[in-house]
Amino acid sequence: MRSRISGETSRNSSVKPATGQSNQLCVEAAQTAQSAANNANPKSSNSPSNSQSPDCRAVANSTSRASSGSASVTSPAKSTIRDSSCRSSTLPGMRGLLKCHALCGESFSRQLRSVSVHRFHPSLVLLVVTFLLLPATGSLEQQSQITIASLADGAWVEGTVDIEIAAEGDFTQVELLANNVVVASGSPGERLAWDTAVANATVPAGFTLIARAVYSDGSRVESTPVRVTVLYPRQLTFEAPGEGINIQPEWHPSGDQLVFKSNRGLEQHIYHIYTMDATGGDPVEILTDRSYHGYPGWSPDGSRMVFNSYDPENGTTHDMDIFVVNLSSGESVQVTFDPAFDDSGRWSPNSEAISFHSGRSGSLDVWKIPVADDGSPTGEPMQLTSTDTSEHCPRWSFDGEWIVYQADRDEGTDVWVMRSNGSDTRRVTDDPYYDGYPGWSPNGEWLVYDSERDGNKDLYLVSVEDGVQRRVTMDSAVDQHPSWSPNGHSLAFHSGRDDNLNLWIVDIPDITSPLVVPDAETDTGAGGLLLPLALGSATVALALFLRRRSP
Repeated sequence: MRSRISGETSRNSSVKPATGQSNQLCVEAAQTAQSAANNANPKSSNSPSNSQSPDCRAVANSTSRASSGSASVTSPAKSTIRDSSCRSSTLPGMRGLLKCHALCGESFSRQLRSVSVHRFHPSLVLLVVTFLLLPATGSLEQQSQITIASLADGAWVEGTVDIEIAAEGDFTQVELLANNVVVASGSPGERLAWDTAVANATVPAGFTLIARAVYSDGSRVESTPVRVTVLYPRQLTFEAPGEGINIQPEWHPSGDQLVFKSNRGLEQHIYHIYTMDATGGDPVEILTDRSYHGYPGWSPDGSRMVFNSYDPENGTTHDMDIFVVNLSSGESVQVTFDPAFDDSGRWSPNSEAISFHSGRSGSLDVWKIPVADDGSPTGEPMQLTSTDTSEHCPRWSFDGEWIVYQADRDEGTDVWVMRSNGSDTRRVTDDPYYDGYPGWSPNGEWLVYDSERDGNKDLYLVSVEDGVQRRVTMDSAVDQHPSWSPNGHSLAFHSGRDDNLNLWIVDIPDITSPLVVPDAETDTGAGGLLLPLALGSATVALALFLRRRSP
């Protein structure tokens, strides 16, 4: 058994102390207890008990002499110290007291009572408990010889998770435990794969992970626990390869439906608009008087849809403009009329404007245009960005005060935000990777986007305030175009997980929670607070026991 309290590691679980060592420890502990008792009650006196074992009688005699100025011990120790931490001659008095109680049993308890230990106050008990908890916790954290290196405490994971375990020592095997169940094992230095899949699971679930290293003799050492939340993405559409794709989902303002575009049953370059319940079911096509539809989005009241379109028979995608369709009649209204490329229309939450990006200034920039309730323009378009690089895919914050967009600047594509009038532009992500299709959380504090920062397009969250990142998906397929539900609990996106682009949804925990709190019944991994709590409980129990036994 390996000790994780001392700085050195021993392969032996039992060590015999040097002659007189345990008694010396008990004397020092009793002296400390006597001092505390005298301070609490100066009139107390010690009178050793006559019904003691030889060892404890020696301790009693030594204690009596110690109170008169002598600290010598002449009786040899006959007990074996079972805990390697007992071998330290620098144990604090009260911790030594506990060790001696374990060694000498009831007879030493009577000795403790004889030196007025039963007279200490509850505040002293609390002080001792605190004294024991803090050093034990710190020692465990510092001396752990095996760690889960690839996951931070509080991380979100999904699918099959590749886990790196760092272990120092002559180990023959490493294991990964999730809620005390071994879920993966391998040789030292080998990365472990944890398959988190659970049939029909949709709600995020907390797990406590512990890495365990095993010696050739079977002894083990465990890491500090790491708490993670497992997410369970679920598929909404199921077109097979060759049957068409379903992409670009957007939430209805009420949060009960999604709109998306699909070329199912159509020529590859033609897309129509469909809606479906967020819980699944059969998609319903939105009939319009246009043949091509791209990047659909809802009006604030849900009665209309904004999208971009062109005439495939008489033009190209470079002739794209913004349109609005009445969902009841299927009649569309043209919003922009410029010969340049206009795309990615989004309705403002107050219904007064539609944002879009356009190449009319020579490069892609973010624009907005005032509109009436039916989507028809009521004024001229207003340019919001004006740099030489591409700035596109704008989306309104839920309160309508801000707009997020992606900008192709420097060596990568990053996420930017600005006020809805184009002022106060600010870069949120700053890295050499592609970060695109950003969208807002309902409270405006976070953004969701897709990124290639880990070698594959996955979904990420980023704090608008401080840039803190949180990874959401980690599948080897493309996960793209996320949209945050109005209630803040789910993300819709399209993914190639089933070898074709289809719609998916993943439920997420409360983003404001910094750490995962697993089920208390399963959070019993060795190494955390288990030992400190045990020591503290033992201290309190001993104090109560002695108090009850006092005359």
